[in-house]
Amino acid sequence: MNTEFTSSKWFLLLVAIVLPLILLAAAAALNAGICVMIVLLVWIGTALILLYLPKNDY
Repeated sequence: MNTEFTSSKWFLLLVAIVLPLILLAAAAALNAGICVMIVLLVWIGTALILLYLPKNDY
């Protein structure tokens, strides 16, 4: 099993930002419910916070 790719920063970026954006676009195109869109937006927001906080040491 290739763990080098799954532990890379590109995989983290893919799972945290790109994948939910693609799902959000698909949900909008397919007229999904508002709850699905809210969950995807929360996913994106949480990922951005988790990726930003470790770099912001006080």
